[in-house]
Amino acid sequence: MIAMAIFSIILGAIYSVLSMGRTSYYTGDIQIAVQQEARKAMDKMTREIREASSVNLSNNYPFLIQASRIKYEVNSGQLQKIVEGGSTTVLANDVGNVQFTLIGGDMVYITLTTQKNTVSGRSLSADLTSQVKLRN
Repeated sequence: MIAMAIFSIILGAIYSVLSMGRTSYYTGDIQIAVQQEARKAMDKMTREIREASSVNLSNNYPFLIQASRIKYEVNSGQLQKIVEGGSTTVLANDVGNVQFTLIGGDMVYITLTTQKNTVSGRSLSADLTSQVKLRN
């Protein structure tokens, strides 16, 4: 009887350790995915904005890139690139917010937040900022 009680306690402790390890693994996996989405979106935007010939953040389509007016916006967790009068392209998923600031007429600061919920309901997020100097 005593052996059975000791065995049950040891088995419970082993289960707890394995369960915490599994939860930690899944949380880390989601955190990596969130960070990767942020990097992917930021990379695409910075490359495109760097080629802009003009930026007017008060305009509905603030970026003029290769004779096309473009805007970036978040819809239902997706970062979308929208060409005026044309196509919409999804650049990344799990995006919470994107913000642009123009400094000195040729420097754009980008702030991007991605977020995703874990299975346990915990929200994980990644924030990235970048500055882009216009080349054209």
